[in-house]
Amino acid sequence: MKILCITDQSENSDHSSIEGIFGTHLKELCTVYIVYFTKTSGNSYIKENKIYIPYSYKRKNIIGELNKIIDLNQIDNIIARNFFPVLKDVLRNKARYNYRVGFWHSFPHTFRRLFEARKENRAVFRKTIEYKIKSSLEKNLIKKCDFLIGMSKEFKSTFYPDMDINYLPLPMGIHFNDLPSYKPNNDYLKKFIYTGTVDYLRETDFIIDTISGLKEEFVLDIFTQSSNEITRKIKNMGDGRINIYSAIPRKELFNRISDYDIGIGLIPENDLYNVSSPTKTLEYYSIGVPALINYLPEYTCLFNNESAFFCNFTKMDIQRAVKEILNTPKRKIFEMGIKGRKIVKGQRDYRVLSEKLYNLLKTM
Repeated sequence: MKILCITDQSENSDHSSIEGIFGTHLKELCTVYIVYFTKTSGNSYIKENKIYIPYSYKRKNIIGELNKIIDLNQIDNIIARNFFPVLKDVLRNKARYNYRVGFWHSFPHTFRRLFEARKENRAVFRKTIEYKIKSSLEKNLIKKCDFLIGMSKEFKSTFYPDMDINYLPLPMGIHFNDLPSYKPNNDYLKKFIYTGTVDYLRETDFIIDTISGLKEEFVLDIFTQSSNEITRKIKNMGDGRINIYSAIPRKELFNRISDYDIGIGLIPENDLYNVSSPTKTLEYYSIGVPALINYLPEYTCLFNNESAFFCNFTKMDIQRAVKEILNTPKRKIFEMGIKGRKIVKGQRDYRVLSEKLYNLLKTM
């Protein structure tokens, strides 16, 4: 079997699931080509199994350009990720090259714009009309595909409930190679870590402000590449227990995570995030660091009270859960992290996810 994955990523990206599945484990089972977009080269080229295409081909004739590099008649499956113009061109050439087509829809970007408008109460009517038109066009393209890949079961039930199509939930996962491990120390102070996006949609300021309202001693360090009104608000809080740092490379971040006791994985429960697969929380558990989480579907299907600290996404319950953590011995926290790591390794190891994708394609 030969698979071509056209990503939505630039040439220098190191995307967790793309590299973990297509760049590592899936190519042990079959032949895989991965397509990235480049803005630094005007010519397409291939290096090992990675193909680099000028960004201009995102909107037209990408199949014609790819066929100059590899023989598309030999490709069994083409998977397009998130870019609908790419999917349109892939579908247009399907009969010519006789490949199967899958669309990998990793996040509801079109719905996100409507969600933002509703949250800000700005241009809601116009954004609603735009969403209806654009989502209808997108659905018509997906109906022509042989299979659809999404982040979760909830993704399909929310955005494509009536679509009869082969569907594979493909959540975020972890590449379990050479990872450090959390080791509890005897320091009474509990150290919390938050990594990833900081913005108003994730209500990060509400989370941090809520935790800051406690009188107890702790350390909370935030690592993010975000730079916006919310990050400035957190910096200006003046709480010496809470620090915000620039993002660091993934390998270095994993080493840093092992120095913390608890990861914060709180995410608002709504139509935008209920369908998601929170990457950063899985990264905490890959090190053996348990997390403070709420009742997202992805969380409740993986963890229980023996492997995570659950709370409702409210000020009172978040503070209640943080106090519980502060009163929990580090040895107990360590044991919870070990249980959670076993769960994540059993269900979210990229080797496991790669086999699920391979089995879907093999049986079609």
